[in-house]
Amino acid sequence: MNGAAGFLASAVAITLAFGFGGCRTVQGLATPPKVRSVTATVVAFDLRKMDLRFDVELLNPGDGEMNVTGYEYDLHLEGQPFLAGKSDTGFVLPPRGTALVSLPVTLMFAELQRKLAVLGGRGEAAYRLAVTLLVDTPLGVFRFPLTKDGCVRAFPPSVRSCEQR
Repeated sequence: MNGAAGFLASAVAITLAFGFGGCRTVQGLATPPKVRSVTATVVAFDLRKMDLRFDVELLNPGDGEMNVTGYEYDLHLEGQPFLAGKSDTGFVLPPRGTALVSLPVTLMFAELQRKLAVLGGRGEAAYRLAVTLLVDTPLGVFRFPLTKDGCVRAFPPSVRSCEQR
């Protein structure tokens, strides 16, 4: 009996130790990541198209490391859908650290002219970038939706706050 009770106590202790370790990992994910900044860069330019790259800096304010297995993104300009996509490229978002996610964008000038017509000659547009991180946890993959609102100046491309209008 004593041996069985000792074995049971050891099994419970091991289960609790692993269980609390798993809870700590999940608790570390309780603080959602945030979009710290968004920048736009012209990568290539020719007579037909312009290739841009939106660099999104993500901040993990929590104590747990986030293993991001992929992400989905949706970009709206002036309230209209502009670009959507997804990536299976993973990365690690360290505890209380940052990671940079690059979103490639190719704009065909014929399409760009139609999109810029909604700007009414302002040369800048309000945007909303929605990124959903797919984070691997001991309990499965969690989806963390993030959004960032701002303004983008069309020529030259740059990102700034809408308050600067």
